[in-house]
Formats: sequence, structure tokens, C-alpha cells
Amino acid sequence: MSILPKKNLIWAFDTIAPSKYLLKFRKLLLFEPFIGYDIATRGRISHYGCSNRKDFSRKLKKIRSETELLLEDIEAYHIYMAVKRTQKVPGDIAEVGVYKGGSAKIICAAKGDKILHLFDTFEGLPKVDDVDLVWPFYEGKFATSYENVKGYLGAERNVFFYKGIFPETSDPVKDRLFSLVNLDVDTYESSKKCLEFFYTRMSPGGIIISHDYITAPGVQKAFDEFFSNKPEPLIETAGSQCFIVKL
Repeated sequence: MSILPKKNLIWAFDTIAPSKYLLKFRKLLLFEPFIGYDIATRGRISHYGCSNRKDFSRKLKKIRSETELLLEDIEAYHIYMAVKRTQKVPGDIAEVGVYKGGSAKIICAAKGDKILHLFDTFEGLPKVDDVDLVWPFYEGKFATSYENVKGYLGAERNVFFYKGIFPETSDPVKDRLFSLVNLDVDTYESSKKCLEFFYTRMSPGGIIISHDYITAPGVQKAFDEFFSNKPEPLIETAGSQCFIVKL
């Protein structure tokens, strides 16, 4: 599929008589620069005849029909495979930044009997620093219903919820080890605090993966600073994510 560059899409809107809906989409292209790409492609997964990838694509399609998922397909697949490949690594799984539960559902599809700890304010983003304002984040963005998310994941086994600002809610897991941590916290301070908490609690071979490394400057700053003096290489993915494998 051929995709117009964002500036060409905006030019197209400026040269026609746009409806209010088109104007809204133009605003998204200007201020949410990756949404236009996501609508067009969602970072489609190449199957190459692989039955496992086809099966995942079916699962992902179902999840998208059930809830809002702010991930490209390839990003969702990265999480799914990270969970699958860390099955042999001792420890629990954690996610900070649950939103409406879509990525947690993906984790549940691959985790087996592992314990999954889900942390979110469920009231949207907490404090937003100046570095985060380059991206249109604000306090309270991405608020969602705790009851709805808990209900959506209610049939999943070994899933525990922690409502509030992390790491203030971390006490129940302070003595746990982790095989995988998925972060989707959007801001510098939240990313920094998550890394400070989880890094020393990762089992060797465990993975920390984060959304928005490419698109949110605060997330990138926190990861670059934290791993500047660590032995693990910080790996940027084909989507907006980054990850490390704990040595």
C-alpha cells in the first residue's frame, strides 16, 4: 500500500472544502503525528506463511473489536512474542499503563499460568513535565474506567490490579522478580520511576519493553539516561517501542 507523507495529506485537506470531520482529522495529523499512519496501516504483520502469526492476527482482530488498543499491529506482536519467549525466565509479568486493557489481553493470550500485575491510575496521566509537552500530553489524558477494565479482563487467571500512581502502589510486589515488564506511561518522570523500580527486580533474560520511545520525548530521555551506564543495549524496534534484555 502506498502512503502519502503527512505533509501531503495536510496539503490535500487544505486544498479541498473539508467538512468538520475532515478538519478534526487534519488536526490529528498536525498534533498526533503517528495517528495518520496508524489509521492507514497499523504496522501490519507480515505472515510469510507462518501459521502462528496468522493465529495471532486473528486474536488481535478480536481484541480490537472488543476495546480500544493504541498499538500498531507489529507493536502488539512484539509484546506477544516477548511474553512467549520469556516463559522460561523466572518471575512474574507486570504492565504499567493499562489504559482499556487491550495490551493486557495480549499478554494474557501468551502468559500461560504466569502472574500478571497491572498498574494504572485509571484517572489518566499524572504530572506532565516540560519535556513531555512537545507531545500533546496533559494531566488526565487517557483516563478510563477501572471497573470496565477489570470486567474486561475478569475471566483471565492470575491477574491482579493496582489502582493509583506507580510506584506508590508497588508495595505488594516489592519482593517479586519479573520476567517481563511492559511500560506504556508516556512521560519522563513515570518512565524513570518505573525503570528505577523494575530494573533490579528483573531476572536475567527478562525483558523490559516500552511503548512511545520514538514518539514521546520524555520516554526516550528517561530510557537513554537510565541505560547510559548499564551493560544492556537499548534496542529500538520497527514501531515506536524500545526494549532491553536483562543481563
